[in-house]
Amino acid sequence: MTTYLRNPLTIVWALLTAVTIVSWLTARDGGAAHLVNTTVTVVVLAIAAVKTQMVIWHFMEVRCAPMWLRATTGGWLVVLFGLLLGIYFWGL
Repeated sequence: MTTYLRNPLTIVWALLTAVTIVSWLTARDGGAAHLVNTTVTVVVLAIAAVKTQMVIWHFMEVRCAPMWLRATTGGWLVVLFGLLLGIYFWGL
């Protein structure tokens, strides 16, 4: 049992679960549902970007991949979340 608890993937999974709960609490306590709160939106999207990076690095094992693949996935992540923020702020 302790082998599973010491496994790095188990630790990352637990951290992802905790960050998901923090993200949910941030969004839930961010105000009324009919009000737009840009700070909460940016924080939740930033948390999602960090979670995505963790999944890519640890569960897809890109952290051990060649440099070009790490750079490509990192660039994709930056562009994707930049576009999401841009679309969000453009719609306000």
